[in-house]
Amino acid sequence: MQKLSQLQEYILKKSLGCNNRGVDKIYFRKFYKNIKNQPKDIENIIIKSLNRLIARDLIVAFCKKTKHKTFINKVLLTSHGKKIAQKLFGTQKKLPIKYKSKNGNRNKKNPTNN
Repeated sequence: MQKLSQLQEYILKKSLGCNNRGVDKIYFRKFYKNIKNQPKDIENIIIKSLNRLIARDLIVAFCKKTKHKTFINKVLLTSHGKKIAQKLFGTQKKLPIKYKSKNGNRNKKNPTNN
C-alpha cells in the first residue's frame, strides 16, 4: 500500500462518504481545526495534497482552469482510490449469502436455530 500523509488519508476518508456527488475543497480545512499550531498557508497545503493524490490516480478533481492556474472545486474518488479508502477504514464488503434451511425457507442468518 502507498504511504499517505494524515491529510491525504483524511481526504480519502471524507471522499468515501460522498458517493457520486464529490466533496468540496472547503471541507478539508476541518482537518486543521483541532490542531493548535496551524500553518499559515493551509490552502496551499491542501492543494498540494490534492495534486499528489491526483498524480497517484486516487482522486479526480473538478476545477476551473485559467491561463496560469487551476482552481479545484470538488474532488471525487476513482475506483483505485475507493479501494485504498476502504482499507484505511478497515471495512469489508458484505457478500449476499443466503442459507437454505431444511424446511425450504430462505434465511440470511445461520439456520442453526431452526
